[in-house]
Amino acid sequence: MVGYLSFKNGQQAVNQLAEGLMSEVSERVKDRLDVYLSVPKLSNQLNANALDTGALDIRNVAKREEYFLKQFPAFPLLTLTVFGTAQGETYGIRRFKGNEILLKYSDATTNYAQIYFTRNSKGEIELKNSIPNFDPRKRPWYQAAIKAGKHTWTPIFADIVGESLIISAVQPYYNKSRQLKGVLSSSFLLVYVNEFLQSLKIGKTGQVFIMENSGELVSTSSNAPVYVVKGKQFERIKATDSDNHSIRAAAEYLSNLLPTKLTQKNPFPLKNREFTVARLTHKQVFLLQNKDSQLLEVRLNGEDKFLYVTSLKKTFDLDWLIVVIVPQSDFTAQIDANTRTTILLTIVALIVAILIGIFTAQWIANPVARLNTVARDLAEGQWDKTVEFDREDEVGQLAKSFNKMAKQLQESFENLEQKVKERTAELAIAKEKAEVANEAKSAFLANMSHELRTPLNAIIGFSQLIIRSQSLSKENQENVGIIARSGEHLLGLINNVLDLSKIESGRTTLNEKNFDLYRLLADIEDMFRLKADDKKLQLLVDYAPEVPRYIRTDEVKLRQVLINLINNAIKFTEEGGVTLRVKGEQVSRGAGEQVSRGADLHSNSPITNDQLPITNDQLPITHYRLDFEVEDTGMGIAAAEIDSLFEAFAQTETGKEAQEGTGLGLPISRKFVQLMGGDITVNSTVGKGTTFKFDIQASTADPVEVDSKKPTRHVIALEPNQPKYRILIVDDKQINRKLLVKMLNPLGFELKEASNGMEAIAIWDEWEPHLIWMDLRMPVMDGYEAIKQIKATTKGQATAVIALTASVLEEERAVVLSAGCDDFMRKPFREADIFDMMHKHIGVLYVYDNSDVDQTSAAKAEGQFLTSAAIAALPPELVADLKHAILSVDLDLAAEQIEQIRSHNGGLADAIAQWIDNFEYDKILQLIK
Repeated sequence: MVGYLSFKNGQQAVNQLAEGLMSEVSERVKDRLDVYLSVPKLSNQLNANALDTGALDIRNVAKREEYFLKQFPAFPLLTLTVFGTAQGETYGIRRFKGNEILLKYSDATTNYAQIYFTRNSKGEIELKNSIPNFDPRKRPWYQAAIKAGKHTWTPIFADIVGESLIISAVQPYYNKSRQLKGVLSSSFLLVYVNEFLQSLKIGKTGQVFIMENSGELVSTSSNAPVYVVKGKQFERIKATDSDNHSIRAAAEYLSNLLPTKLTQKNPFPLKNREFTVARLTHKQVFLLQNKDSQLLEVRLNGEDKFLYVTSLKKTFDLDWLIVVIVPQSDFTAQIDANTRTTILLTIVALIVAILIGIFTAQWIANPVARLNTVARDLAEGQWDKTVEFDREDEVGQLAKSFNKMAKQLQESFENLEQKVKERTAELAIAKEKAEVANEAKSAFLANMSHELRTPLNAIIGFSQLIIRSQSLSKENQENVGIIARSGEHLLGLINNVLDLSKIESGRTTLNEKNFDLYRLLADIEDMFRLKADDKKLQLLVDYAPEVPRYIRTDEVKLRQVLINLINNAIKFTEEGGVTLRVKGEQVSRGAGEQVSRGADLHSNSPITNDQLPITNDQLPITHYRLDFEVEDTGMGIAAAEIDSLFEAFAQTETGKEAQEGTGLGLPISRKFVQLMGGDITVNSTVGKGTTFKFDIQASTADPVEVDSKKPTRHVIALEPNQPKYRILIVDDKQINRKLLVKMLNPLGFELKEASNGMEAIAIWDEWEPHLIWMDLRMPVMDGYEAIKQIKATTKGQATAVIALTASVLEEERAVVLSAGCDDFMRKPFREADIFDMMHKHIGVLYVYDNSDVDQTSAAKAEGQFLTSAAIAALPPELVADLKHAILSVDLDLAAEQIEQIRSHNGGLADAIAQWIDNFEYDKILQLIK
């Protein structure tokens, strides 16, 4: 390990050193190229400026020649500068070998032959050379500039006079009217770059060369040529054909990486190549194609080398690559020697350590084996066994301690039976205390869960009301959705805790009612359809034809069991699907004869509209056993975890990883199923899925007796031609203020908020609202004091103030009204209560939707039963117990009283239950009063 780490650290250091050196060389080359390439561009720009200002007048021969002869010597790196006109004329100047400078031009006076000349002392032309029929518009440099429409570089070419390789900077020239007048071109010889590269020293044997992406060499630091002359033609040499072995091998290697191959023909089959790829990843290839620079480790000609490749595309807009080649041996010779020494020393140290370890193990293991033998004897009850060592080290001390422990064990064993009896008595007392504490805990959880559930139900209800608003923005819809989903999740957890506490305290009862089983199954399917679709799961609800539609059992508990099981199935299933199957078996018919179960439970074909299920009228069935099965294709449950699956707060490993739930769903489900006369079982295979099965007892019901939901109407706008109502909302809890704001703001009310009574008084005095919603318990100044100060003024008598409180005590109403408040409303409240109160006190009129079909008839029905006379006809003890249940918000006690009232007046019992479900406690208390 030490040798390996030493090798890796050395290799990393070499890579950093190599990258630093080669990067420095590459930067020096880029700096020199910047100098070379900036000169042609600058020359073109100066010539363009001279044409704009008239300093260069191509129609004035003397002025034109004077400009070129004065400007050109200032750029010793330039080989040629020329201006080709749109009419096919050429004017410029050229530098030849020996620094001979000749003027050049071609126009109608030369019959468009390009001539090179000087002028003698008399001003006469001395012709040096000429090229007939020279049209610049047909030249590649001219066409490249026109195509680009801006400054660009020409491909590398041989000078037409024939001296060397040249590259030109070209740009089109337009007059002020944006008419093309010609093309400016300035060139320099690439031999200057070659000379600079050959002057560089790169390590011991390093080299650098420049090539184009197309594969042709531009320049090298070696003596290898970059072109050859065949007759009068220049022919460029590709890097893969270079005489230099290192350049050729590097070019062949890079030809496999670049988007454009370095060679159009690949004369080197892979098996004959002189290189192999070393430590090259797809990431490196990507970086080479997309980054300016990249260090590569390769093996060329049987030798490990570093390649540092730099692209000039972004810097100079040229498809050139600077390639620096340095053998790794230039850096790693000493490191390799150190590595070999380190590995040798490590091997020696390892051998010594093994020998010492063997000796030490024997020195320690033999005494430990003797101790083990004595320990087994003691385990068998042979207390007289001891171990003796003539040693004073740790093993000897351990032997002495072992003997002392054996003696203590013998003494402890003699007194163990007495201590067990005493401990058993203590445990019995502790068990009794624990049972008392558990009962207290269950009672506490039940009360607290109930107190939490009441306001939470209001939160969820209002969230759902807000979601129905069509004027909400997308952001607000998301916010309200988060509140609703979080509230529903929290309510589920609280309900689970409440249900568990009721189960433990023995207060859970079966609340049977008549309901439509088919509708319940459809509701369950609709509830989980979106969740299943989100996970791309198939959700199938399949019930056999003999399953009765209208039944009587505890609908709420059955719904909760199905929700728990299907929710778990979808939660822990990632592919496949979840299936709910239901079948029924008649357990009594007339004299008690049995009927067959009918359709196979495992049928994969759901009931379609063409299949007519057997209704309750067709079969005079009295009792059924309904079998439910929830099957998923999820992760499955380990066999070791199934036994604890139905324990409270227990979760499987998969459930713990999901970090969801409390571990109460399945225990509660089992208790509910047992309460409905059945039991629940589970079968699971890890990796294949899980199946939960349960059965319940139910009786058929008359369809006429099945409860149906009545629609309610909702406020959707304010009636026109009303004043602009100003409403002040006062509450120290921002979420309570926000709830009223979101309820009222879409309807067009003008709203302001205050967080305490002092702020409320200041806003009321300045703004003069029509109505104030006033919370009573707030910091700084409470609602009582704020109401007193507002109502103490003449202006305050014109402002309606309605108190909001969570108290259920009737005495609270008297205190609030005595403070001057106009009205009183308890939390939680309904949306309709808010709108009705505002209509009552400031006359607000609303526009409702058309969903209220049976509202009037329902109100009339309630009016027939909920009267003071009907309440007075009940036994006084029953009325007193009902009032106590409402004031203490004990819904379980209220449900019991309603069932007793039903024996006296069924219609009155239903009406009271409806008011309690709608939180209309004050109406019931008013009738009782």
